[in-house]
Amino acid sequence: MHALKLPFILQMRQASLEWLETDAPILIYMVKATIAGLIALWISMKLNLPDPRTAIFTVFIVMQPQSGLVFSKSYYRVVGTIVGVGISLLMMGFFAQDPIWFITFFAIWIGICTAAGFKYRNFQAYGFVLAGYTLCIVALPVIETPLEVFDIAVSRFSEVVVGIMCATIISDILFPRHLSDSLLSAERERFGNVLSTLADPDSIFGTKEDVQAQATRFSSGVVGLNATRINSAYESGADRKDRQHSQHLNHEYMNLSTTFHSLKNMVRAIEPQTSPEMMSTLIDLYAPIASSLRSFRTNTFSADDLNRIIQELLEAKNTIGERVKVEQEHLKPVLDEDSYDAFTSTAYLIIRLLSELHIHCVTYLSLLKHRLSGSTSTELSRVVRFSTHTDNVLVGLAALRGSGVLLVTMGFWIATGWPYATQTITLAVVIGLLIGTLPSPLDAVINFFKGGITAVIFAAVYDFYIIPEFTSDLLTLSLVLAPVLALVAWWTTQPKWSGFSLGFVFLFMYECALDPYYKIDPTKFMESALAYLIGIVFAGAAYLLVNFWSCSLTQQRVAKILRRQIVTVCEGELTLQRSALESTGRDLVQQFSTQGRLNMRSSRLVFEWLLLTLEIGRAILSIRRSLERLYPHYRHKSIDNALESIRIFFDTPSESVRKGLLITLKDSLHELRINELPNEKVQSNRLQTVMNELALIRTVLLNIDSFPVVTEDSCR
Repeated sequence: MHALKLPFILQMRQASLEWLETDAPILIYMVKATIAGLIALWISMKLNLPDPRTAIFTVFIVMQPQSGLVFSKSYYRVVGTIVGVGISLLMMGFFAQDPIWFITFFAIWIGICTAAGFKYRNFQAYGFVLAGYTLCIVALPVIETPLEVFDIAVSRFSEVVVGIMCATIISDILFPRHLSDSLLSAERERFGNVLSTLADPDSIFGTKEDVQAQATRFSSGVVGLNATRINSAYESGADRKDRQHSQHLNHEYMNLSTTFHSLKNMVRAIEPQTSPEMMSTLIDLYAPIASSLRSFRTNTFSADDLNRIIQELLEAKNTIGERVKVEQEHLKPVLDEDSYDAFTSTAYLIIRLLSELHIHCVTYLSLLKHRLSGSTSTELSRVVRFSTHTDNVLVGLAALRGSGVLLVTMGFWIATGWPYATQTITLAVVIGLLIGTLPSPLDAVINFFKGGITAVIFAAVYDFYIIPEFTSDLLTLSLVLAPVLALVAWWTTQPKWSGFSLGFVFLFMYECALDPYYKIDPTKFMESALAYLIGIVFAGAAYLLVNFWSCSLTQQRVAKILRRQIVTVCEGELTLQRSALESTGRDLVQQFSTQGRLNMRSSRLVFEWLLLTLEIGRAILSIRRSLERLYPHYRHKSIDNALESIRIFFDTPSESVRKGLLITLKDSLHELRINELPNEKVQSNRLQTVMNELALIRTVLLNIDSFPVVTEDSCR
C-alpha cells in the first residue's frame, strides 16, 4: 500500500513544483496588475482627475512581471511625458494661430520621436515614444481652444504619475520578483549549457540533428540578457558588481560562441577533403577539453567544482599546445599547403576555444565568490560595453512613416471636418510609435486591430448594460471591472497575444465609461470607436507602404553593412575592440531579422554571414595589433598586401577578386614561413600569431561559401 502511495506523492510533488515555477508567477502578476489598476482608478476618481482611464492604461503599459522592468519603464515614461507636455505647451504657444507651421512642426517632432524610438534600445526607446504621442493627447483636443492646453497638460501628467506610482509600489511590495534574480538564473543556465555542449565532442564533430539544435542554442540570448542587465540597475538594492560580472560574462559568451561556431563550420567544411587520420588527430586534440568538462554536466556548480574545472582546463591547454607543435612538425612534410593550413587553422581554433572557455570559467567563479562572500574581484578591471548599431536606412524609414502617417491623418481631418478625426490621428501616431519597435510590426498592427474590435464589443456591454445596472459606487465598479483587468493582465504574459492585448487595453480603456460621473452617448460611442479603428487602418497602411522590405532587399542591406564592417576593421583606427565588433554585429542582425522579411533559410544564411564577418574581423584586428608591436624589420610587406587584398575583396566582392585574394594570402604565408622566426620569444609569438591568423582567413575563404553577398537563390 505504501509502495503505491510513494509514486503518487512524487508525482504530486513534481506537479506542484511545476505549477509554482510556471503558473504561479502568472497568477501573481494578474493579481498585482488588477490591484494596481483598481487602486489607480480609485485614486484618480477621489482626486477628481478628468480622465481616470489614463491612469489605468498607464498601469497596464508599465506593469511587468519583474520590478526592475516596471521601474525602468516608469522612469522613461515620466521623462517622455514631461518632454511631450513641454513640447505641447511650446507648440500651442508659438503656433496655435498658424495651422501650417503647427502641422509642420508636429510632423517633424513625430518623425524625430519615431526615428529615435527605433534607434535606441530597451525602455529608452519608450521614452521617445511617450514624448511623441503625448503631443497628440495634449495638443489635439484643445487645438481650437488653446488656452485650455495647460489644464489638460497638468491633468495628463497627474494621471500618468498616479498610474506609475500604483504600478511601481504594488510591484515592489506585493510578491516582488527581481530582475537581478532572473539575471543570475539565466547566467547559471547559460553557463551550464556551455559546459554541457562543449563536453560532447559530437557538438563540433558530429552531424546529428539533436546535436545541431544544441549547437544552435549556443548563440542565443546575448541581446536579451544585456537588456535584463541594464534594467536591473533600476531595482532597489541592485548590486553593481553583479551587473559588471554579467556584462563580462555576456561578452565572453559572444567570443566563445563565435569561436565555437567557427570551429564547427571549419570542421564541416574541411572534412570531405581531409584524410580520416587528420580528422582523428583533430578529435584527439579536442578530447582533453571534453574530458575535463564531462563530469560537470549540471547547472549547479560550487566554487570547488569551478576551481577544479579551471585547473583541468589549464592542464589541457598545455597538453594540447604541445601536441599541436608535434603534429605540425609531423604533418608539414607530408601535407600540401592547403591541407596544412586547414589543420593549423582548426587546431588554432581549438586552442582559442579552450582559452576563451578558461576565461569564461574564471569570470563565472568570480561571480560565484562575490555572491557568496561579497568579496571584490581583480578580474573586472577591464571595461567592456555592449555596442549597438542601427541601420540609418531603417531609421530614415521610421521617421518617414511617423511623419507621413501624421500628415495623411491630418489631411483626413481637414478634408472631412469630422470632430472625432483627432482620435484617428492620435491612435495612428500611437501605433506608429509603439509598434514600430516590435518584431513583425505589420502582424502586430493586425493583432492590435483584432484586439480593438474585441475591446469595442466588451466596452459596449459594460457601458450600456453592466455599469448602469450593477454599479453604484467605486466598490461595485471595481468588482465588475476586475475580471476584464485580470484577463488583460493574462494576455500580456502571453507573447502571441502582445499586439492583441495592447489594442484591447487601449480601446477598452478609452471607450469604457470610467469617468468620475457616469455618462454615455451611443452616437459618441460609435463615432469614437470608428475613429480609433480608422486610425489603426491608417497605421497599418503606413507599414505596408513604407516598410517595403523584401527578403532580398533585407539581405542586400545586411550584406553591405557586414562587408563594410570588415573594410572598416582593415583601414580604421585600432581603437575598435572585439567586444564592440561582436555586439554591434549581433544587434544589427537581430534587428534586421525582426524588421526584415526573412524566411527560415535566409535567417540561417544571414547568421552564417555574421559569423564569417566576426571571425575575419577578429583575425584582422589580431593581425594589426600584432604588427603594431612587431619590430619594423619583421614587418614584411606581404602582410600589408594581404590586408589590402582582404579590404578590396569585401569592398567590391567578386569571384575573380576572391581568387586573387587567395593567391595573395598563399604567397604571404609562403614568404613568412621560409624566413626564420625571431630569436626573441615575444617577437616570435607575435609573428606566429600573424601567420596563424592569415592561415585561418585563407582557410575560411577557401572552404566557406557563405560570404555576405546576395545571390539569385539566397531567399529561396
